[in-house]
Amino acid sequence: MTELHHGSNVQALQTTATFDSVTDEFIIDTPNNGAIKWWIGNSALHGKFATVFARLILPLQGKGGEPADMGIHAFIVPIRDLETHAVLPGIEINDCGHKIGLNGVDNGALRFRSVRIPRDNLLNRFGDVARDGKYTSSLPTINKRFAATLGELVGGRVSLAYSSVGILKVAVTIAVRYALLRQQFGPPKQPEISVLDYQSHQHKLMPMLASAYAFHFARQYLVDKYSEMKKTNDEDISADVHVLSSGLKSYITSYTAKSISICRESCGGHGYAAVNRFGGLRNDHDIFQTFEGDNTVLLQQVAGDLLKQYQQKFKGGTLSVTWNYLRDSMSTYLSQPNPVTARWEGEDHLRDPKFQLDAFRYRTSRLLHSVAARLQKHMKTLGGFGAWNRCLNHLLTLAESHVEAVILARFIEAVKSCPDAKTREVLKLVCDLYALDRIWKDIGTYRNVDYVAPNKAKAIHKLVDYLSYQVRLVARELVDAFDLPDEVIRAPIGMQSEAYAQYTQCVGF
Repeated sequence: MTELHHGSNVQALQTTATFDSVTDEFIIDTPNNGAIKWWIGNSALHGKFATVFARLILPLQGKGGEPADMGIHAFIVPIRDLETHAVLPGIEINDCGHKIGLNGVDNGALRFRSVRIPRDNLLNRFGDVARDGKYTSSLPTINKRFAATLGELVGGRVSLAYSSVGILKVAVTIAVRYALLRQQFGPPKQPEISVLDYQSHQHKLMPMLASAYAFHFARQYLVDKYSEMKKTNDEDISADVHVLSSGLKSYITSYTAKSISICRESCGGHGYAAVNRFGGLRNDHDIFQTFEGDNTVLLQQVAGDLLKQYQQKFKGGTLSVTWNYLRDSMSTYLSQPNPVTARWEGEDHLRDPKFQLDAFRYRTSRLLHSVAARLQKHMKTLGGFGAWNRCLNHLLTLAESHVEAVILARFIEAVKSCPDAKTREVLKLVCDLYALDRIWKDIGTYRNVDYVAPNKAKAIHKLVDYLSYQVRLVARELVDAFDLPDEVIRAPIGMQSEAYAQYTQCVGF
């Protein structure tokens, strides 16, 4: 799909597939250097076939006998001989070169010069060309066909969100185990203490550990919804999963990328050793933020859908499942904050899931309402594109806020449904830390609208520190519960036993 000049804007791809009705073939062409296919996985050395996304051109079928551009379609194109492995005529392939990470993946660049393929090689689920060159589709417009075609990329986003959570678990496990093992300084004439006993270290790692748990339950929900979509082919579920996967993929991969660097730093000099894996994890995971959809672009899809749902509300339409809370947003969440509850600072109140989820959803609803008003205002002078760009940072904040609310809702549900009382108690502790840490990190938003009074903000801050300490007391058990085998961790300082011995052996002692 990706070309040298276009990645995110797939509708602007320049590779063409022109139908030749005489030979009943499509002719695949790279019209200029900007249209060279780039970053194509497994193509530089080994691939035998490529699924090529190209503009379907039908000669003489446009206005005035001009060629008709039917938009982006997918074609199966052989690129190497099945027997000799030689690159086929008309195709030029080069390696994209050494990358920051994932160098076990073979990425190539491809140029096509009048490469002919049978008409049957068009993947025709959403649009087909008959022998006489007539085009048919069950979808009435280019935009609808394009949306349906790209909808098939959902599976990649689901897998990236899933994998990113796994990488976060590995990084957090290594950092927490090492922080428990490593001892530095202590009270006068007393033993040194574990670095995880320092409040600063707890502040770095415990909310991250809580986030790994939150993401675990969110990704499970995403996978369940994706499975339901595949089984039912329900359009409403498909639309829900498309936006949910975009939001979670973007949010989780961005968070994991930042967290790996924090984990590296928290392990000091030994975290810099390649054998302890933070460098490899960081480099291999880094691309997760831009492939299968650039994270900033994906968040805009989430924001766009939220605005669509917002509009639906006023038209009396139904909302998709994940967005249900928006039904009440204008009446419940956008009413003036209660000056009494804004001052409540008791621990029971702050650890009440209803307060936490209401706070997340209130923020999302305020952001949605305000950005809708701003867009309407700016469209009068700037037009649709200009207004969107003027409000872009606001829209990205809205999307992230919504994703956080979805994640928290799934975590709260997981805590409620946990069958074991002791486990449920620990999960509730971790969930409270996740929720209150997020509220504290964006406390300015809540203070600006008087949703949280100064005394309550201070109480939240103190409680986050206390909950981080409480989670530290069970941190070993929490990372062990990920059940990651040593072959997956593969970092000496992250081993469950004899970490230092294994580390020294790695360098030859």
